[in-house]
Amino acid sequence: MFLGPRRGEVALLAASVAGFLVLGEGGARLLGLGDPSPTGYAPVITPVTAPTPLNSRGYRDHERLLAKPPRTRRVVCLGDSFAWGSGVHFDDALPQRLERSLNEQRRGAVWEVVNLARPGMNTVDEAPQLVSEGLAYDPDIVVLAYCLNDSEDARERDARAKAQAERRLARKREGGPRPPPFFDRFALYRFLHRRLSATAENRRRIEGYKAGYAADAPGWVAGQEALRDMARRCRDRQVPFVVTIFPLFANPLDERYPFTEIHAKVAAASSAAGAMVVDLLPAYRGLRWELLVVNGPLDEHPNEIAHRIAADTLIEALDEKLDALESS
Repeated sequence: MFLGPRRGEVALLAASVAGFLVLGEGGARLLGLGDPSPTGYAPVITPVTAPTPLNSRGYRDHERLLAKPPRTRRVVCLGDSFAWGSGVHFDDALPQRLERSLNEQRRGAVWEVVNLARPGMNTVDEAPQLVSEGLAYDPDIVVLAYCLNDSEDARERDARAKAQAERRLARKREGGPRPPPFFDRFALYRFLHRRLSATAENRRRIEGYKAGYAADAPGWVAGQEALRDMARRCRDRQVPFVVTIFPLFANPLDERYPFTEIHAKVAAASSAAGAMVVDLLPAYRGLRWELLVVNGPLDEHPNEIAHRIAADTLIEALDEKLDALESS
């Protein structure tokens, strides 16, 4: 005799849930939540697929004479895809912006910024590169554009590249993407699934980066030795060595930014080695990360706005050293 009221309650609950789902689905479709929307400042989302110009040495730079021309000052820039300018036009990348700003603001000499950055490089790669190539340009300043994945050692990097290649090959063998499951027809499901998956993936990503800066992490140990070596080589030449630390932009840049502690570790190690440190994180604090990336869902490299902020911040930080160079 108690089944009637209970059935009514169950029916009411089911109707409420169904109504909520219908309203949620309608709202998700109306707001366009079912499909990821591109991020980034709209005017700069352009198809930059060619890394031109490439000079005869294979760098994304103008042709540079090895011998420094008279009345010329030089900055040698080392780094990975951030300094290379992945996803942005050639003239918008950090090295080219630095060169323009130096020549506009410092008219006592002609300034050249020699870009020796290449995607995939890290500090361990850049230390011998400084010796074999960078110092041959007779630099007045050496700038290392440091990205937080620089602590990844060769084994980890190779394993990641191999896993990515295997996933691409598997997708190719399957003949394209599999048809979506039944629930993928619903915008609300796609939205919730994407958010939950992204949250889990981001947690793994954060934990991975933090583990890479543990005191005994092989890549970080080798990276600190490379920083000391580069600083010593520059000191022997009486050339300022500047470590510029980029944040990882696919994260909130306010108090929720998860890698502040890593910035501090890199800054402390660089300073102890004898480098001047320019941490770019304060220059981006409080800005919307979505407006600083090339295209969030596809490419989280810094866009033209982020490169401009980096160049302006670096120029300002180098002011005293630039004055000293001009008076020498």
